[in-house]
Amino acid sequence: MKKTAILLILSVLLSGLTACGSWVRDDYLSVTPHSEQPYTEPAPTQEELPPTVSSRNELRGAVLSMIRDWTEHSIILVEDYDGDIAGDLTQTVQYATKEDPVGAYAVDYADAELTGDAVSGSIAIDIVFRRSAAEISSIVTVNGNEGACDRILEVLSNCSPALTLRIRNYRDTDFASYIRAYCLEHPEQMLALPELSAQVYPEEGETRILELHFLYPDTREEMRIMQGSVDTILSSASNYIRAGKTNTDRASLLCRFLTTRFSYTVCEDEPVMPAYSLLCEGKAHSLSFASVFFAECRNADIDCRIISGTRNGTAHYWNMIRLDGQYYYVDLMRGIAREEYDLTLLTTQELEAEEYVWDHTELPETPIPSEESKQPTAPTEKPIEKPTSPSTSPTGKPSTEEPTEPTETTEATETAETQPTEKQKRKNNS
Repeated sequence: MKKTAILLILSVLLSGLTACGSWVRDDYLSVTPHSEQPYTEPAPTQEELPPTVSSRNELRGAVLSMIRDWTEHSIILVEDYDGDIAGDLTQTVQYATKEDPVGAYAVDYADAELTGDAVSGSIAIDIVFRRSAAEISSIVTVNGNEGACDRILEVLSNCSPALTLRIRNYRDTDFASYIRAYCLEHPEQMLALPELSAQVYPEEGETRILELHFLYPDTREEMRIMQGSVDTILSSASNYIRAGKTNTDRASLLCRFLTTRFSYTVCEDEPVMPAYSLLCEGKAHSLSFASVFFAECRNADIDCRIISGTRNGTAHYWNMIRLDGQYYYVDLMRGIAREEYDLTLLTTQELEAEEYVWDHTELPETPIPSEESKQPTAPTEKPIEKPTSPSTSPTGKPSTEEPTEPTETTEATETAETQPTEKQKRKNNS
């Protein structure tokens, strides 16, 4: 009985499977040959539509947008234009390429052609760029020359090769002189005096583009290694001269530290790395001495300046220093040439007598030299192995008097030959 039931079920299932083929009717099947459908370009978005202008301001904005987006060709639609479209178009191209800062910097040539009229016309704009899209996008906007100087110093500290600034509230500034002066006054930060090219676009205007390119004497990695060597020596010098009790003592120690470190080789050519050349290579140049002496005086809170001019018709550099309320000139390179290693304070008249030429009209006055003038000398301690040279007089000649503590210029009441020293007075009294 069970077998019969199983056979009956299997029979029903088989008949059902056979009937499946009849469930799919031929009239529900449709086969058609494939045919290519024509491509329909999608409608442009609002951003892709050509700009439409109806005034001079809108026209100017459209052209400037092309420049900032580095668009070489574009169509501008004109609709119900208010004004002289032909005249405005000429003025707009002139402004965008000659007066606008980015345009003056980036565009070499631009051409505009008007088709139609002010009601239903169009303008074809073609621009030839002299800067790449990357150069335009790298422009940094700053406010004022102070902001520009801050960004310049960042670039110099990283030894970057170029910088382009868009400066609002621009003031005419000699950026090349500023960069050179900062590098000389901060050898602990700026190792080299890079070759510099600077260009401003346009020539007039409250907002301008400043383009700077720097060329360094070595790779960034090598310069950082050399900068570390300079920093170590400058730090050691600062610690050394702190032993002085007065500014005169500290200036004297600094003078001897710098002039007796090496048996220097005189360098005729102006060094591109002044501090490194002096401190690490033993090459003597007036620019190197003036730069390092200034930096160390500043660290010791001594009022000091770098002076540039000529000596015997050749470019020369030295310092002006303030001690005990008086200003004097100091020329360490002069001492090296004379093999005089103590601090020698010089006046305007004395330098002029030695054929120094410089503009001192805006500089503080120095004391008037006289026969009674006495120069501060170096401290009696001998910090460096090189033998101490005789102390020097304002004229640079060796003095026969014993070294005395640095003093201000004495009044002309007695001659140096007749005025007794403190030591002679004590001897007479005894």
